[in-house]
Amino acid sequence: TCILIGCGESNGVEEENLCVSLKSQIVELESKAGETDEFDLHLANELMRTYANFSNACTGDSLVPEYLMRRADLLRGAGKIHESIRLFESIHDGYPTYENKVLCAFLTAYLYETELLDFEMSEKLYNKIIELYPKSHEAELAKVSLKYLGKSPEELVRKFQENQ
Repeated sequence: TCILIGCGESNGVEEENLCVSLKSQIVELESKAGETDEFDLHLANELMRTYANFSNACTGDSLVPEYLMRRADLLRGAGKIHESIRLFESIHDGYPTYENKVLCAFLTAYLYETELLDFEMSEKLYNKIIELYPKSHEAELAKVSLKYLGKSPEELVRKFQENQ
């Protein structure tokens, strides 16, 4: 029994050490990314991998949904829109107390609209945000997005000029 308890403690310490190490790697990689305005795909891939490793190894850590959200944003930047959407949906559904949960829902709808040009799906998702989170900032953004859904940049500029 003592051996089993000792092994359990050792695994806990190892897991904690791994999480600390991964956090340090993330801080270092984010610092490198912050040194330039250009999108470095190699650095982004390294960060995405490290965010995923942290999230898989440190499941109980409060930073997991934040790191997953950052990973989803990097996926979007790397052109992996479907993966980004799936991750935003996963964060929204899997972390009900996460402070940016509604933002994840909004970004999902926004990506359907702007990247996939799937206006039917984006309309459905914007309406769902308004229904589920009516007092949120994202619900207000969803209402504006619905108002201009499917409009070309030229149409938006013309509309804006008319309202001036």
